[in-house]
Amino acid sequence: MKRYLILAALALSACDSPAEISASKQLDAACLDGNLQACAAVQQRVDARNQSLATTAAGL
Repeated sequence: MKRYLILAALALSACDSPAEISASKQLDAACLDGNLQACAAVQQRVDARNQSLATTAAGL
């Protein structure tokens, strides 16, 4: 049973709102077009998501 709670917690922490999805797509597109500031923002977003998932997993 605990396994299902862990999977549910990880799945919920990975959910993005439609606004977040749209912003992510815009940043990704700008980065692919060569905007270095957008690429830095994409990297920060990925790092933050990885940290969040690691923290959630460690807490369970």
